[in-house]
Order: sequence, then C-alpha cells, then structure tokens
Amino acid sequence: MEKVLGARLVKPPVKVPPPRFEILDSWLNGETADIYFPRTVEILKKEGINPVVTMEVFSRQAGILCGIEEVKALLDRVLPEDNREVWALDQGEPFNGMEVVLRIRAPYQSYGTYETAYLGMLSHCSGWATAARQCVDAARGIPVISFGARHVHPSVVGIMEYSAIVGGCTGCASTAGAKLAGIQPTGTIPHALIIIMDSTAKATLTFDKHMPSEVPRIALVDTFEDEVRESVTVAKAMQGKLQGVRLDTPSERGRV
Repeated sequence: MEKVLGARLVKPPVKVPPPRFEILDSWLNGETADIYFPRTVEILKKEGINPVVTMEVFSRQAGILCGIEEVKALLDRVLPEDNREVWALDQGEPFNGMEVVLRIRAPYQSYGTYETAYLGMLSHCSGWATAARQCVDAARGIPVISFGARHVHPSVVGIMEYSAIVGGCTGCASTAGAKLAGIQPTGTIPHALIIIMDSTAKATLTFDKHMPSEVPRIALVDTFEDEVRESVTVAKAMQGKLQGVRLDTPSERGRV
C-alpha cells in the first residue's frame, strides 16, 4: 500500500511505534468536511460519474512530516480494497517545500469527502512536529519535553503531544499523548501543590512519599523564595533523593 516518494530517506531521531488511531464517525459521515466536498460527491453519484483520480498533497514550506499514519488509517477505512494505491513519505521524515508527501489513486467518490480531514491531519500534526524539531535542534542535545497541552483544546492534546514526540521530544506531559507514543508521561510538581502545602520542601517531601519510585523527583523552586536558596533547602530536606530542579519564575519576579 505504500512506497516512498522522496529521494532522501532520513530516519527520525526518535522512533515512535505507530499507534492505533480512532477514526470518528463524524469524520466518516462528512460532518467535519468543507461542505462543498460532500456536495461534489453527491452530484457525481447522481450523475453516475466516478473516475479514478490521482491526488497529490504537498506543503509550501519545509517541515517534518507527521499525521501520515492517521491519514493511512482513515484511507484504509474508506478506499476500496480492490482499487486503491497510496504512496507516502515516512512519519517523521523531513520534507521540502512543494515536495509531494502523499499520493492517492482511487475512485474519487471513495475519498473526495475526506480531503478536509487528511489535509487537516497532515497540516496540524506536521506543524506541531516541525515546531518540536526546531526546539530540539535549538537545545543541542539537551532533552526536550512537550508541555504544550495547556495551550490547545483538550480534544487534540493526545495527537499534539504525539506529534511533538515524532518531532524529536523525548517526553510529554499528558497521559493521552504518552499513550499514543508508547511512553510514560513526564511531569514535575505544580505551583498548586506547593502553594496548598505552603512550603516547597514540604510539597516535595509529600510528593516523594506518595509517588512511585520511577517518577523523577524534580522540585519546582520558584514559588516563594530565591531559587538558589529554595533549591538548597529542598535538597537538604530530600537527603540525596532530589534528582533536579525546575525553574518557572513568573514575570512579576523577573522570569527565568
């Protein structure tokens, strides 16, 4: 079902196992499509016109391809098994501007309605993966973790963080994203726990008391006092179990 179109074959820095994507009924029945696509298919059906059409997808800008596995899951549901061909670049592969990343050849009525869906999958996921790769490249070998879930709608948290992993992030904060990527979610301690406990050291000790041993002991040290003094206080309280500190100083206190 798949052949590589690009001449360059570059493996992604992080190998992510293909997840099982849920294809929603609202996608299949055309509710999420631009209305002129299902209208076009309706007209063609009534006119008895259903040619085999080749569709090529490209981006005007270079980036990191992501979303292609979800696209293939969708196409597998809608294309006729006896009359379909799909070619694609690999998930996580860099692509150039104007380079074809996906080619579909099948009877048009079988997939015309879904152009909105597969373009949206590729556009959004590749955008997230490309942004993640830019951060990873800028970090120059320092592991980068995606904490972007709070900046997107909850319905897309999983696929956003999965895309960040494809782009090169070593971890993500949400359970939904980690599940898609086949890893464990990553996190530290929020300001909320520290403020409620009224002490960074107490909050960190309580976190250590209740969290499984495999969860890293990373303390947030910018809530109440100078970050250096807070780090020393927490380190002493943890008696050798503190594995790192996190700085998230607010703008009111000068930011990091």
